Amino acid sequence: MINKILSGKPIAKQLREQIQSTVQSSGIQPGMLLIQVGADPASDYYVQNIIKTGNKLGCSVIYRILDISIDQNTLIEIIQEGNIDPTIHGIMIQKPLPKTIDEKIINSTISPEKDIDGIHPMNLGRIMVEDEYLLPCTPSAVLKTIEFYGIPTAGKHVVIIGRSTVVGKPLAALLIRKTYPGDATVTICHSKTHKLHLITRTADIIVAAIGKPNFITEDMIGDNTVLIDVGINLITNPDSTDQYVGDIDYKSCFDKALAITPVPGGIGTITTSVLFENLLRTALVQEQNKSVDDFATVIFHDM
Repeated sequence: MINKILSGKPIAKQLREQIQSTVQSSGIQPGMLLIQVGADPASDYYVQNIIKTGNKLGCSVIYRILDISIDQNTLIEIIQEGNIDPTIHGIMIQKPLPKTIDEKIINSTISPEKDIDGIHPMNLGRIMVEDEYLLPCTPSAVLKTIEFYGIPTAGKHVVIIGRSTVVGKPLAALLIRKTYPGDATVTICHSKTHKLHLITRTADIIVAAIGKPNFITEDMIGDNTVLIDVGINLITNPDSTDQYVGDIDYKSCFDKALAITPVPGGIGTITTSVLFENLLRTALVQEQNKSVDDFATVIFHDM
């Protein structure tokens, strides 16, 4: 029997315990370069959470906040310095970036071996040939949720709503692999999809990743559907209080769904832990002088 509420908290707790234990036993202190351009309340909160988590796990987080007026070439130079710094094992660029900076170029500037966000074209490409090294954090969190709760995927119809390069597309490729969690039949829907509700009603599993609050409602899902909510949106209620909600209308869908991730407390809770899992991987590979292709020999305890 699958849990009704697919909480991310026990998954994150397990991951962090395993990361902390491996850091202590290896004698390696993973180092992260965390870059933020300009101030943004949501970004500031997430960044501080990363720094706090890093301290607890025994990782070094070097935080650089840059002026929003920084030019692209200067940002590239800072990233390239991190690429060659042996004490930096992973680089993360906090989004969003100013419109004057080309995000694709920045993503490609990060060394693939230090790309702990899993967004470099090389790392994304490895997913397509089932030779993964560093997965994007959110798709990885979705897979860990499926595995943790034993949700079957073989032969199941998974509808992913959202076609972003960092969530929808890589997640689809991961779910059609010939290993669990995979062997699914995957449909990707987006803003141009016609009669979306007719497609979502046929789904065994729905993954919502579109950034629209409470978009998926009870009438759009079939009976006994597993709902995985990647979205996190800040809304203001009629009584002027602020509230974080997902892309799925939790209240209207709860009774009809077989299982559902909460927001907050679901997928988002896991993503920071996955970021540090990736950092630990890169640190072990670099410090033990292993190539990316040798990574399979690095053992993680049920991670």
